[in-house]
Amino acid sequence: MVDDHRDDAGSGADPALGRRSLLGALAAAGLAGCPSDGGNSETDAPAGGGGDGAAPTPGGTPAAVPPGWPETRDPYYGTLASALGGEMGLPAGEFVYANYEAGALAAFGVGAEAAETSEIAVGDDQPFGSAVRVEVAEETENTWDVTMMGTALDTAVESGDVLLAVAYLRGPESSESEPTVRFVAKDEDNLSTNMVRSTPEVQPPAEWTRYYVPVQFDYDAEAGTWRTELFLGYGPQTVDIGGLALIDFDQQVAVEDLPSGPADGSDGGADDGGTPDGDWETAADERIADHRTSGLTVEVADTDGEAVAGAEVEVAMREHEFGFGTAVSADFLTEASDDADTYRGHVTDLFNLAVLGNHHKWRFWEESRELSDAATDWLEEQGLDIRGHVCLWSDVSAWSVPPDVVRAMGVEWEANGVTDPDLDPEYVRERTLEHVPAIIDYYGDRITEWEVANEIVHKPGLIEAVNGVAATDDTSLEAVDPVEAPILAEWYAAAREAAPDGMPLGVNDYNTLSGPYESTRDDYERQIEFLADSEAGLDFAGLQSHFNQGSALTPEQVKAGLDRYAETGVRLRITEFDMADENWAEEDKAVFFRQFLKVAFSHPAVDDFLVWGIYSPNHWRDDAPFFADGWEEKPALDEYRNLVFDEWWTEESGTTTDDGTFSTTGFHGEYEVTATIDGQEVTETVTLSGDGTTVELSPGE
Repeated sequence: MVDDHRDDAGSGADPALGRRSLLGALAAAGLAGCPSDGGNSETDAPAGGGGDGAAPTPGGTPAAVPPGWPETRDPYYGTLASALGGEMGLPAGEFVYANYEAGALAAFGVGAEAAETSEIAVGDDQPFGSAVRVEVAEETENTWDVTMMGTALDTAVESGDVLLAVAYLRGPESSESEPTVRFVAKDEDNLSTNMVRSTPEVQPPAEWTRYYVPVQFDYDAEAGTWRTELFLGYGPQTVDIGGLALIDFDQQVAVEDLPSGPADGSDGGADDGGTPDGDWETAADERIADHRTSGLTVEVADTDGEAVAGAEVEVAMREHEFGFGTAVSADFLTEASDDADTYRGHVTDLFNLAVLGNHHKWRFWEESRELSDAATDWLEEQGLDIRGHVCLWSDVSAWSVPPDVVRAMGVEWEANGVTDPDLDPEYVRERTLEHVPAIIDYYGDRITEWEVANEIVHKPGLIEAVNGVAATDDTSLEAVDPVEAPILAEWYAAAREAAPDGMPLGVNDYNTLSGPYESTRDDYERQIEFLADSEAGLDFAGLQSHFNQGSALTPEQVKAGLDRYAETGVRLRITEFDMADENWAEEDKAVFFRQFLKVAFSHPAVDDFLVWGIYSPNHWRDDAPFFADGWEEKPALDEYRNLVFDEWWTEESGTTTDDGTFSTTGFHGEYEVTATIDGQEVTETVTLSGDGTTVELSPGE
């Protein structure tokens, strides 16, 4: 969600007046902008500096950056570009102030009698090399009375342009009060605005912390007229600032898709794809024993009801209670081909749960009902549980909304014939409230559970349209918060009324576990609690889990994320797991996969784990977890089979004791239990769940 903050800093004199460059002020003391690699030649400072100081530009070999990103010889800017463009998958951006950190720092100035500025040593343990300390000596009337400001001299912005500010902040223990910093972006004609869309105000801790600050302008501003600022007038206080960067993405990315808030400090998994085996695994195994296994007792008697000692007993697991599933393509699933035959075989062999990747989404279901039904029929015939994905999703570009509704959302969609958009909030409201119960009632109890709404935190277009805002408008909804919108609760109420008794209803979203998206996690948690407290209630929350090498989590981080959402009281699902990254070795992916799956299975609040497709040629990112082109098996598939069908699979046999009983411990699920009594086999199918199970076998049964 976008936070639309506005500041009233335009009511006084422009704080840019009388300002002096940070590094210009420090240069005389020989302190200005040491390049982070320590041995670079000096050249002219770049155009765009905000003051009179010159900062040496790095020399030497250009740093490695993703394709399309501008060249930089600054190691810090190189790693920053790699993190944003490589690990997070953001499009190529342009560095606004300079293509090296000392140049960017030189573009900023602090001018206030209440503050003193000095350069400080950063240390070899940080990726950046230039930093300053701002000491605010006295209390100020306004927060903007002390501001560190950098004007963008060479870059213009247009309405809708998206930028990302990056800063390392530290609040030293010597600070007289809790350090506070406010991020601001505006131009000289709009001093009362703030184009920062989230992370507007932070309290940096005593350790260096990287902050991501998304910015989106809703007006045009010429070069030399707009700036970014850090309001520091919360004194008396001390704040350390370094690692500054501002990246301009134009309009290549949605502002809500940018990282926001403090980075978690993790560099992802270790070199082997995650952390090594250790205490995390012992703890996970203990949780698995506690929450995924129970006692199974078999009591054997003869035809007279007398206990039979020494009877042979076999306990054979047939199905897990826990949901192990995958997303499937309806087209591929119903295709007549050798490839499709192989696909269908793997789906039934590997999983007990499935979800249609597209064909339960609104437009697909309305326009290709026959295909949706055929795929649903096949899954049901195989005995697979089916999750409905999804009643409502606002992503027009993903073809998830019917064209008549897109038109009423006020969106032009030439690819599907919508060239005459006409915002009609009531029509959108009526159609959504009709569709939700219609699709749930249509399939009835053939669908095990439904995701009612998908990615509301990131894609609130339907909610915006219902509230009179065209989905193309650059707005954050002043009056209605999409995360807690009344229409959202109405959709769930309609779903609950239509659903069979006891059917779980859920919500689903991404960036909920990995990456520096703390504001997303805050909003998702808030949305879960809002729906859980609504009249309809909420049964589960889906945690999409799309990873690359840079976003891989340690087992401890996975556990912490699950713990956080479990506190809401709703059940959890891992809904969309994959590891698409061509630069991530498959062996290392397998290590990470095993760790993630084991932690998820061990967590008492988690019920399901779904991979988002199994076959790379049919995968949305061309890199599925289990099979490469030609059905070549990937190492992660071995880990999956070893865990699900070996380590977590129960096959036991033995003989009854003198009192005619045989006892064992098994993983929760469905079993065939067989006893041989006087040469006669007696078999019963039983379910083993949390409280344990006792089964009585007798030839007379």
